Order: sequence, then C-alpha cells, then structure tokens
Amino acid sequence: MHRARLRSAFWFAVVIGAYVGAAKVGIHLDVAHGVITPVWAPSGIALAALLILGLRYWPAVAVGAFVANLTSDSSAGVAAGIAVGNTLEAVVGAALVRRFGFRQELDRVRSVIALTVCGALLSTAIAATNGVTILTLADQRQDPYGTAWVLWWFGDAVGDLMVAPLLLVLSAWRRSRLTTAQLIEGAALLAAIAGTSVVVFVAGAWRYPYLLFPPLLWAAIRFKSVGAATASFVVGAIGTWGAVAGKVPFGVETATESVQVAQGLFALIAVSLLVVGATLEEREAGSSELFTTASRLSEAQALAHIGSWEWDIRRDAVTWSDELYRIFGMEPDSGSVDYASYLERLHPADRAFVDSTVQRAVAERRPFAFEHRIVRPDGTERVISSRGQVIVEDDQLVAMLGTAQDVTEQRQAERLRDDILSAVSHELRTPLTAVLGFAVTLEQRRNELSDEELGRILAELVGAARRLERLLVDLLDVERLRRGAADVSRERVDALELVERAVAACDLDGRRVDISGGPVTAEIDGAKVERIVENLILNAVKHTPQEGSIHVRLDALGDDLMLAVEDDGPGVANEHKDDVFEIFNRGAKVLSATPGAGIGLALVSRFAEAHGGRSWVEDRPGGGASFRVLLPGCVVG
Repeated sequence: MHRARLRSAFWFAVVIGAYVGAAKVGIHLDVAHGVITPVWAPSGIALAALLILGLRYWPAVAVGAFVANLTSDSSAGVAAGIAVGNTLEAVVGAALVRRFGFRQELDRVRSVIALTVCGALLSTAIAATNGVTILTLADQRQDPYGTAWVLWWFGDAVGDLMVAPLLLVLSAWRRSRLTTAQLIEGAALLAAIAGTSVVVFVAGAWRYPYLLFPPLLWAAIRFKSVGAATASFVVGAIGTWGAVAGKVPFGVETATESVQVAQGLFALIAVSLLVVGATLEEREAGSSELFTTASRLSEAQALAHIGSWEWDIRRDAVTWSDELYRIFGMEPDSGSVDYASYLERLHPADRAFVDSTVQRAVAERRPFAFEHRIVRPDGTERVISSRGQVIVEDDQLVAMLGTAQDVTEQRQAERLRDDILSAVSHELRTPLTAVLGFAVTLEQRRNELSDEELGRILAELVGAARRLERLLVDLLDVERLRRGAADVSRERVDALELVERAVAACDLDGRRVDISGGPVTAEIDGAKVERIVENLILNAVKHTPQEGSIHVRLDALGDDLMLAVEDDGPGVANEHKDDVFEIFNRGAKVLSATPGAGIGLALVSRFAEAHGGRSWVEDRPGGGASFRVLLPGCVVG
C-alpha cells in the first residue's frame, strides 16, 4: 500500500511538472497572445496522462493548469477558471477516446481516428470556449473573440496531435526489446530526420521539404506507430522552431499565423503517418492471426486426420491442405493435383463409384458424402470418408469444396468390435450352455448320480470353464495388442523345455504329439512364446483327426529360432495362407464347422512380430499344414 501511494505521488508530480514546464515554453514564445498561444504542448501531456494513468489523475492536470496560468500574470480567479476548462478538456477527451475502443499502442486505424476526432478536434473546444470567455469577462482578451477562440483551439488541438501520440506509444512500447541492429537503425533514422528537418526549416532549405518524405515513410514502415509518432514529433518540433524564428516564409502577415500554418501542416503529416503505421500494424497482426489460425487448423486436421480440398472446376485445378497430402502418403505440396490424378490414386475398384458420385453431384448441384479406398505410393490401402459441396456463382458452377478424413483405424476398430461381439456371442454360448446344463443337473440330481457320472460332469464343467477362460484371455490379449501394450520382456530360457511344458498343458484329446530338436537357449519373452506354442498346438488339435498326430520341431538357424508345428489335417489353401493370421479370420469356409473364434493364430502372428519375427504357413509334405514361427537374433546357446 505504501509503495502504491509513493508511486501515485511520483506520477502526480511528474504530470504537474511536465504540464507547467511545457506551458511556460508555449506562453513565453513571441507568437503567444498572453496566455493564448498556438504552441500548447500541455494539452497533449494532459490527454496522454489520463489515458495512460487513468482519469483519477485529473487533479494533477488541474493543479498544473492553475500553477501555469497563475505564474503567467493571471489573477488567481482567472487562473482557476482557465484550469477548470483545461481539466475538463483532458477528462472529456480521454473519456470519449476510450469509449471508441481506443488502444494505447495506436496500432489500429480506429484508435488514430478516435484520438484525432475526439481528443484533438472535439474536446479542445471546451478549453477554448471556457478560456476565451473567462478572459473576456476579466477584460484580458487581446484579440476579437472568434480569432482568440480559433487560436486557443488550434494550439490545444495541435498539442494533442503532436505530443499525445508520442507519449502513448512510448509508454506502450517501453517493454519491447529491440535487437542491436534495430537500435542502430532507429538511431540513424532519428538522426537523419532531425538533421534533414534542421536543414529544411532552420538552415534555409525550406524550398526542399520533400527531402523529409523518404525518412518519414521509412520510420512509419519500419517501426510502425512508434516510428510514425516519433518522426512526426521531431519534424513538428523543429519545424515549429523554424516558424517561430521566421526561417520559413509562409506568405502570411504575422509570426503567429506562420506558426499556425506550419503546425497545421505538421498535424496533417502526423495523422497521415499514424494512419500508415496503424495500417501496417493491422496488416501484420492480421497476417500473424491468419498464420496462427492456419497453424491451429493444420494441427486440428493432423489430429483428426482430416484434410481439406478445393476444386476449381473451370481451371481443373485441385488444391489440397498439407494433411490431405499426408493422408494420401505424399509430402505436402509435392506436386500439382487435378481431378484425373486424384482418381488415379483411388483403389481401382472404387474409381467408377467415386467418379459417378462426383459427376452426379456436379450435375445436380448438391452436396455429397461417401467412403472409398485409396492406394498410397507404398502400396498400402486406406479408407477415406469424403464430403463436398458445390459452389455456384451467377448460376454458373465454379468450384467444389470439401474434406477427406482417414477413417481406416475407426473402421478397423468397428470391425474388430463387431467381430469380438460375434465371437463372444457365438463362442461363449456353447461352453456357457454346457456349464449351465451340467450345473442344473448337479443341482437337481446330485443325489441320484453315480461317482462315474459325477466325475464325467465335473470334467465337462472344468473343460467348459477352461474354454471360457481361454477365450477371455485371448480377447484381453487382442485388446492389449490393439493398444500397443504388448511389450517384450526378454530373458534366457531353455526353449525346448518351454515347448514341452506348453504341449503338456494342452488338452490334446487323445492326439499324439512328437517333439524334435535339440536343447536351445534363447533370449525371449517366455510367456508370449509359450502362448505361441499353445495356440499352434490347439489349432493343430482342431484340424487333426482323432487318430492323427502332431509334429513339433524346434531348430536353431544360426542366431534365429525356428518353431514348426505340423498337423495331419486338410491343410490350408494358397488363397488363405495369409488370411488365417488375421484377427477373427478362420480361413476357408470348408473349415467353418471347426470350433474356434479366429483369435489364436492372430495372436501367434502378433507375438512373433513383437519379437521382431514373423509367422507363416506352408503345405506339409504328405498332407496337412506346417505352421512356422521365426524369432530372429535370440539364440544364445
């Protein structure tokens, strides 16, 4: 609180001192008519003080105006009356300027116009009317009322236009950090403007005022509002000095009129430069905002995998956003696109459909939405959801606008969800039915069952529960793999012992399993490799006749570990050798009677890939299928 009071007292003193000092300079000039002068910087100081510090500093303006007039051969009553008008001028001017969305930085044309009209042209009429009236009543007026009023109003208005902008922009700009190069450039520019102004307005080169135009424009263009306000103030101050000293012949009768003509020109220059600076500030701010918006749009498109496009139908020119290029597997702006090249990037089976849909939308001039596939340069396929609308001007078709979203993962997730629901509803029904049936039997007939019947029922219950457990474990593994949570934790394992243990834990239903291969030590994730063996064995059990056999072979191929599981079943047709490792895909329809959810082999493939390996199926010599899994670089002994 104490520091705030000291700060307020300091600024009160600064405002009073600046007002009084500037007033003394204006009143003691030879062109002044008593307390009425065409050079009145205090009006600009007062207006800037109230705009920067707040209206609560009006007493500082009042005290400064009273002291300045009292010490200029005015009576206390006259000085107090004039101070009232000067204070009201500043208060009303600041209030009006703020009402019109004023920005202290003067970086908007609206702010420059508000300061010019409300601060300099309108509010100054208050002080002029009040002051000339009081001087008339006190019989201290030297000129006719109208002449005195114009001179008073003119001095205050020019003070607002020359001084207030400089104080406002410097106050707003004081926290800005300039580079060394900018400081050097600014100092050189200020020196050039000051030197040229002295030459033109003081040294007698008044015939060459156009020498000032290049540095003035340079100031406004390079330093925007700060440069405009500073340059116009320097030129105005030096030019006024030359006019007061009579160095510039304006062709008027008195020195006062000469100063008025000079300051009128300088005020016009000040407003023009401020408008130029504010226009450049607005353009720069607009460009920055546009860039920010474009960046946010680009980020949003990247996050949502949505690209935008525009087709100029008359020029057959297609414009894509950066994200749309990425969706199609291309570098942004990697080449021009037209409608024909767009169609070439579609899946061959979808081109006719897309083309007919677009042409129908063009003909009927209506929006469209559809899904189709594309083929990227690397051969991968993606599913795209496209939307568009037709733009018509003067009943002429000119363009189409739209978006394209990569929905591949969404469709895969939807397909996975549907497959899981199908698998759960189908595969859970059988074991649940068995569990429920046997449980009801035990509940109703437990006292009638023999030990043999009771053992068989319990065995069936255990078998059904294990099938349920296996399905749930597989489904959880599918979800973990989908989320990328299948991390590999490698450790040294006796691979042959692991295979034997996994086979022993499987329900072979009477089928024989032969295991061959020497002892192999490998750095692998034992739990995941055990699941690989387990799923391959159970798959072989499903497709091997009761009297058939299953053959397991474990080999070390250099640093690679090869696992092969072969059965005596019908084998896998060539067209299904890749499909059987896809999630919920159980291969040929001829095998559809075989129980299973189509998860086991997919997990084999995913667990192999997690080790950096792969899985595939071959025809077994003599009939049947040979499923192979290769885990690279893991054999250590």
